[in-house]
Amino acid sequence: MADITLSTGIRNNLLALNNTKDLIGRTQGRLATGLSVSSPVDDAVKYFQAKSLGDRANDLGVRKSGIEQGVSTLTTAADAMKSIESLLNNMKGTIDAARSASQDQRKEYGSQIKTLAKQIGKLVNDSTYKGLNLLNATSSTLTVTFSEKTDSKLSVNGVNFTIGSHLFLNAAGAAIAVGNSATLIISQLGFATTTLSSYKLSNASALALFNSNADKAISYLEKTISNVQAKAATMGANIAILNVRLDFTKTYINTLQGGADKLTVADLNSEGANLVALQTRQQMGVQSLSFAGQMEQSVLKLLG
Repeated sequence: MADITLSTGIRNNLLALNNTKDLIGRTQGRLATGLSVSSPVDDAVKYFQAKSLGDRANDLGVRKSGIEQGVSTLTTAADAMKSIESLLNNMKGTIDAARSASQDQRKEYGSQIKTLAKQIGKLVNDSTYKGLNLLNATSSTLTVTFSEKTDSKLSVNGVNFTIGSHLFLNAAGAAIAVGNSATLIISQLGFATTTLSSYKLSNASALALFNSNADKAISYLEKTISNVQAKAATMGANIAILNVRLDFTKTYINTLQGGADKLTVADLNSEGANLVALQTRQQMGVQSLSFAGQMEQSVLKLLG
C-alpha cells in the first residue's frame, strides 16, 4: 500500500492543531487542579522549591500541635493552682472565724479545715493532663519543641504541692509535714492540739493562746499562699511564652504555604482566558486545515 503524501500546508496545520490540543489539555488540567506546577515535569525548580516549603510547613504543623498540647498541660496546672489558692484562703478564713466561735462551731471548723486539706491533696493528684502531673513532683518536666533545632524548645519543671510534706510552709518558708491523711493539719499549723474545740475560750489565757496560735497558723497559710501564687505566676509566664510561639508558628506556616502557592498555584482567571483563546485557535486551525484540503481538491479538478 502506497504512503499518502500530505502537502506542507496540511502537515503544518496538523502540527499546529496537535500543539493546540496539548496546550488545551494542559490548561484544562491547571483549571481542574488549580496548580500550574503539579510535577517536576512542569517545572522542576519551582516544584522542588515548593515541596521544600510545604514539607517545612507540615513539620511545623506537627510542632504546632505539640505547642497547643503544652499550653493545655500548663493551663491545667495553672488552673489547679488557682483552685488550691482558693482552698487555702478558705482555710485561712475558717481559722480567723474560729476566734469568735462557740466550742461546737470550732469543732465543725476543725473538721472543715481537715476536709479542705484533703481536697487540696485530691486536687493536686487529679491535675494530670495526658499522663503528666506538674504539681505532685519536682521531677515532672514538660518539654515543648518549637522546631527541629535541638535548642529551640521550652522546658518547664513541675512543683511538689503534695500536702504530706511539701505544700504547707511555715513563716520561714520551710515545708511543714502534715501527714498524708491531713489529720495533723491543725497542730502542724501551729496549734497546741489537733482540734480547735479543745480550747476553752472563756478563759482569758486560753483565748490569748488560741489567738496567738491562730495568728501563727494564718501566717503559715499566707506564706503557703504566697508560694502558690509565685509558682502560678511562673506557670502563667510559661503559658504566655507558648502562646507567643504558637501565634508565630501559625503565621510562619501560613507564610510557608503562601510561598509554595506562589510557585505552584495557577492563576485561574488567566488560565480561563487561555482556554478560550486556545479553543478559538483550535477552531481556526480546523478551518485552515479545511481550506488546505479544498485547495488540493481544486488542483484535482483541474487535472481531471
